[in-house]
Amino acid sequence: MANKRSYTKFYALLRKNPRIDKDEMVLQFTDGRTTHLTQMTDSEYAEMVEAIERATNNSERELRSWRSSALLRIGRLGINTIDNWDGINAFTMSPKICGKRFYDLSVAELQALVKKLEMIARSGGLRTRQREQETAPEAPAAFDRPGVVVRLRPTDVAS
Repeated sequence: MANKRSYTKFYALLRKNPRIDKDEMVLQFTDGRTTHLTQMTDSEYAEMVEAIERATNNSERELRSWRSSALLRIGRLGINTIDNWDGINAFTMSPKICGKRFYDLSVAELQALVKKLEMIARSGGLRTRQREQETAPEAPAAFDRPGVVVRLRPTDVAS
């Protein structure tokens, strides 16, 4: 009697991991005996699915961790990260930052983004022309410095 094994879970995991080649995986878990899922034993198939699940969970956990790190640094730069996906995506879509939407970034791209955000923070944060004009230091008035006592002579005062 033929084995009625469902391959739905395997192909769902394969879709989540586009870098995995089906034939290579089957060859690896059957010690080179076959490239066909139907010719695998139940134990080989179960072991292979379990290994792919572990790899998928680890990669998803790593992706979440790097997303969290990037969001933390984006927030420190003054961009609201609470329910502001449009703002976050607008920031990351900038060609100077990533050129991609935040949720489309891979782990490697998130790692590069975190590095870039740390460099931006170290160099003084995000600067815009308007912000630079607002915060440009003005020259203090001649006698507007604290701790300076000005004494006037009666001849200096105009009557």
